[in-house]
Amino acid sequence: MGESEYIEKKELVISLPGRELKLYVAADIEALITDINDEDKVPCWADVWPAAYGLAHYIWETIDFLTDEKVLELGAGMGLPGIVCGLKGAKLTLSDFNPIALEMAGNNARINGLDAELLQEDWRKFACQDKFDCILASDILYDPKLNFYLGKIFSNNLKPGGKILISHPGRKATYEFLDKWLDNNLFREEKHLREIELKDALLPRYNIVIHNISFPLHIC
Repeated sequence: MGESEYIEKKELVISLPGRELKLYVAADIEALITDINDEDKVPCWADVWPAAYGLAHYIWETIDFLTDEKVLELGAGMGLPGIVCGLKGAKLTLSDFNPIALEMAGNNARINGLDAELLQEDWRKFACQDKFDCILASDILYDPKLNFYLGKIFSNNLKPGGKILISHPGRKATYEFLDKWLDNNLFREEKHLREIELKDALLPRYNIVIHNISFPLHIC
């Protein structure tokens, strides 16, 4: 029995064109907070945030993967965008700092018919040396103190010719990171805007920015 068994959960049903997904998330996020002053212990992983919905819809509607293409979702949380990649044919790796998040994300993948590899890693000392065809970053580039480490992961773990999919609700820190990091790389970028409507959320509608960044030659 894993630690996630002791967390009260609620079911989310996510409707995509022609497909419904079922995910389980924490029913009470505040109950999981043990130290609000320690960022590592704030359970941002325990729900599905608007940027994840936006990226999931974008992937479902526009991207197909070959069966041998490998996708890594960083800061996977409950795993929605990565699970959609798995359903579109990718070999999926879900990564998170928190072991309970990974356990719940792995369970969510299995509920939807997938067998995902689970990778517990700290971005500040990322040990994985595997290379991936696609890296997902759903609303994780919000802290300048950590964005530097994510840039290193992008450079070290993306295959030549791979792509990075980034989603966020218009965060200044994300734009600033991309302006600086992409300045040193040869790349092609497509930018998309997705409006997401969510019930029982802080706001009824969110405009999610999606960056599809591909590297046709190499990463410097």
